[in-house]
Amino acid sequence: MKKIALISAAVTLAVLVIAPKFVGDNVESQVIDITDALNNHSIYGAEIIEYQKGWFSSTADIALTINVNDIFNAQNGATSAAPTESNPTVMAKLVAHHGPIYVGDSVGIGQAQYSVVLEGEGFREYLQWDQDSPFYRNQGVVGLFGGLSYEDELPAMTASIEEESFYFSFSGYQGKAKSEGDATHFTGLAPTFSFSTAEFTTTVSTLDVAMTSYGSMLAAIKGELLASSSTLSVEKVTIERIEESTVTVNDMVLTTDATLEDDGALANLGMNYTVSSVMADDFEASSLEFGLEFNRLDTDFIKAYQKFNNESLSTPPLEMAAKLTSLIDDHLLSLLAASPELNITHLSGTFPEGDIRAHANTKLVNIDTLPDNLMNPSFWAKHLDAELALDAKEEVMVWLTSLYLQNQYQSTVEGASMSDEELRRVALEQAPGVLDFIIMQQLMVKEEGRYRSTIAVKDGFSTVNGTKVPIPLAQ
Repeated sequence: MKKIALISAAVTLAVLVIAPKFVGDNVESQVIDITDALNNHSIYGAEIIEYQKGWFSSTADIALTINVNDIFNAQNGATSAAPTESNPTVMAKLVAHHGPIYVGDSVGIGQAQYSVVLEGEGFREYLQWDQDSPFYRNQGVVGLFGGLSYEDELPAMTASIEEESFYFSFSGYQGKAKSEGDATHFTGLAPTFSFSTAEFTTTVSTLDVAMTSYGSMLAAIKGELLASSSTLSVEKVTIERIEESTVTVNDMVLTTDATLEDDGALANLGMNYTVSSVMADDFEASSLEFGLEFNRLDTDFIKAYQKFNNESLSTPPLEMAAKLTSLIDDHLLSLLAASPELNITHLSGTFPEGDIRAHANTKLVNIDTLPDNLMNPSFWAKHLDAELALDAKEEVMVWLTSLYLQNQYQSTVEGASMSDEELRRVALEQAPGVLDFIIMQQLMVKEEGRYRSTIAVKDGFSTVNGTKVPIPLAQ
């Protein structure tokens, strides 16, 4: 029994002595990986200036850079050999305490407690905040095998440019993150921020963010595609304009959803945007909603496009055409062969004149080769599979048509001499006639005080409100 006890004690002592070094090595490896990932990004840069690793703790000074001057010079045709201004850089201080067991907000074996602080003293030239607070702070715990939880914050801050009558105020931000399995849940809250000029003042109240991402943070930094879902909500936006009406937008919510299928070969991206109400002296709307989906997107194309898009920021304009041609030649067919979809799942709203609802589902099908001329409309018409629908109250259609006509009249010589009220009156008078003409063309029908239209496109033919019509371009 004593022998077993001695062996157990020896093993425990070995763990207590050796584990901190092992965890410390793992922390250093993760810091290097994240720094390298940032440094390989076209917009950002990162460099470990100093790393000191102890048995129970480690510290690192990391320079973080935004490559704005490199991008600006590339967009203006400067060569890489041309002298450039240095890019703005901020120093981040990492302190990690690692041991066999961490006891704090969570308990676990092989964990490291860390803090990352950006003092941001260089920003104080433009922003004002509490002298005792850093610009950004992130404190958390990371596990031996990648588990993560943290809290981060930005302080309340203000800014002003007196000569331009510009003022900015931000109440601060507080966020949290916690991993569960392969999912990481993020939440964040910014109570208010506002900015004003000589012409207007905009105030945003209660900005709330929630997101769940599946996969590692390192993969996200590298730009890899990850399944995720998010919700961004704003309780109220107020825009006060000098000598004009105040605009108030209530309960804005943006939700997004990204999923992968076929073992990651295809991606589906969805977005839904809702607004409870919009109010101004001359405008009112409620229950506004817009939903958009991109389905069956080839992930190799998405990765190539992300690479092209990032590189385009630092690519001289004269070289862009060649890069775009290379992207099309190498990846466009794989995108189209997957039968990609672009769907407006819903477009709806309620106005004093009534309500309107619409949707559109479109996809490209049966494409296995590309045409010699990508601008050939016949090719796209033959491979288009679509279904569109519109349903609106008569008064709404008259109002929307009048807005379109009013905009058209403003660009004419006659319209330029009219007042806004005259333009509005003429447009409202002519809108019903325009709608009657559309009905004569059988593009819409009028039933029970509502305008309706359904259009389907398939195999080179269209069906408009039940009548099959060949598409000349597809024949």
